[in-house]
Amino acid sequence: MRKITANIQNEKGPLNRFFSECIGAGRAAEVMRYVPMKQLEKIQKECPFRYIRFHGIFHEEMNVVYRDEHGNLQFCFQYTDMLFDSLLALGIRPLVELGLMPDIISEKKEYVFWWKMNISMPKIMKEWEMLIEAFLRHITYRYGEEEIKKWYFEVWNEPNHKSFFSEYQNINAYFSLYESTARTVKRVCPDYKVGGPATAGMIWISEMIGHCRENNIPLDFITSHSYGIKGDFDPDGNAIVYLPNIDKVSNEIRHYGKICREAGLPLFITEWSSSFSHTDPIHDSYFNAPYILRAIKRSEGFADIFSYWTYTDIFEENGPPVKPFHGGFGLINTQSLPKPSYYIYTFLHRLGNTELVTEDEDCYICKSDDAVQILLWNIKKPETKEGNRKYFARSLPAREMEPAEISLSGLTPHTQYTVTLQTVGYRSGDVYNAYLDGNFTELPTREETEMLKEASKPKETVFSVCSDGKGAITFSIAQTENSVDFLTVEKNALPTRADIYPDKFKENYPRSKG
Repeated sequence: MRKITANIQNEKGPLNRFFSECIGAGRAAEVMRYVPMKQLEKIQKECPFRYIRFHGIFHEEMNVVYRDEHGNLQFCFQYTDMLFDSLLALGIRPLVELGLMPDIISEKKEYVFWWKMNISMPKIMKEWEMLIEAFLRHITYRYGEEEIKKWYFEVWNEPNHKSFFSEYQNINAYFSLYESTARTVKRVCPDYKVGGPATAGMIWISEMIGHCRENNIPLDFITSHSYGIKGDFDPDGNAIVYLPNIDKVSNEIRHYGKICREAGLPLFITEWSSSFSHTDPIHDSYFNAPYILRAIKRSEGFADIFSYWTYTDIFEENGPPVKPFHGGFGLINTQSLPKPSYYIYTFLHRLGNTELVTEDEDCYICKSDDAVQILLWNIKKPETKEGNRKYFARSLPAREMEPAEISLSGLTPHTQYTVTLQTVGYRSGDVYNAYLDGNFTELPTREETEMLKEASKPKETVFSVCSDGKGAITFSIAQTENSVDFLTVEKNALPTRADIYPDKFKENYPRSKG
C-alpha cells in the first residue's frame, strides 16, 4: 500500500509556483476574440497565471507596420493596445515573442501555418530595428517604464526548426537577428529584459550563452521548448508520435537547467506539453493530468518559468478545429469545456503557500492558515506499441489499485476534521470520455454542451476523521490507475466529544481510519 505521511509542523518552505508563471496561446489575433478572452478570464479567476505568451504580435492581421506613399515605414499599434489592455485588465502580462517577420520588411515570402506567418529574415536589418524600437517606445509611453520592466521579450520562435526560420540551419543568422534585437531593446531601456533562443528541443543553449558572453551581447534569460514525445509528421501533416517515457520533459529540463544555473541565467520553458501535435488525443485524455503533475514536480528548481502550451483549443496553426475534441493543446476545448488537465492547474492554485516535507515524489502537501491541502497522483506509461493518435482516441478504462494511506501529524489532539476529496481520472473530471460515451455525430447542442460541462467536473467526496491524543489522523482513499486526487483537510468549527468530555479522551484514544 502506498503511504503518504507529513507533519504539519515540518515545513519544507514556500511553495515554488513556477508552474503558474506563464501559459501559452496560439496567436495574438486569436486571444483577442470574445470566446478565447472569456476563457482566459475564467482561468484567471480559477488558476491565474502571471504571464501569457503567443505568436503573431507583428502579423499582418495586427496591422503594426505599413509604408506611406513615399515608401517610408509607418507604425500603428491600435490592435496591440487592445490586446495588452485586455490582458492587463485580467491581471496577466505578456511574455512578448518578438517575431515573426512582417511581410512588408521581409527578405522572402516564406510562410508557416494556415494563417501565414512569415519565417524569413528582414530584408534590411535596420527596418527590423526600427519596428522593435517603435513598438517598445510605444508601449513604454502607454504603460510606463516601470510596468514594461516587468515584461519579458523573447526573440523569435524555434529558429532551429525548418518550419519557423528560413535560416534554421545557420545558427549565426539567428545570432545576428538576436544581437540586433537585443541591442535595440536595451537602447530603449537598459532594464528591459530580453532573451532567447526559444529553440525547439532544448538545443543551442550552451552556444547561445557562449556567443553572448564572448561578444558582450545582452542576455537576461534563456528560453527553449520541450515536448514529451518522439516522432514526426507524415506527408499529409499528421503527427506519428509516441511516448518514449514519462520523464522526457523533466529530464531535459534538469540537464539544461543546471547549465543555465552555472551561467547565472534563469531558464524559461516557454512551450511544453506531453505532445507537440495539435491533433494528439493525449491532450484530451485523463492520462495527461498526472503526466503534467509529474513533469512539474520533477522540474522544480531547474526552470523558472514552465509555460504549458496552450490554454485553449481555439488554435489555428493548421486551420480552425472541426471537432470539439480533436487532440488540441488546450486546457479548455473550443466549447469552453474544461479538460482533465485544466483541473490540475486549479488544484495547484489551491495549494497553500507553505509546502510540507513528504518523502512521496508524486505528491504535494501544503498548508494555509486554516487547512492542509494534499495533491497526489499516480502514473503508469501505457503498455502499447500504438501511436498516440490511435491509442488515446478511444475510451481507456482505468484499473483499480491498492488504496493510498494518508497520515498527518502535528494537528490538534481529539479534534474532528473534515476531508474534502476531488478526483480526476477515468470518468471523473473526464469530459473526453463523456464525449466519447455520447457518440456524437454532429457538434453538441447547447443543452448537450451543458451536460458535458457537468460531466467535466471532478467527483467530490466529503468525510470526517478525528485526531488521536497525539494530534494524528490516518485514513485511506481508493485509487485507480493514472488518477489525481486533491484533498483539503479542515478543522471542524463545532466542538467534538473530546472538548465536552476531556477526561474520557486520553492518550489511548484510537487512531481514526477512513
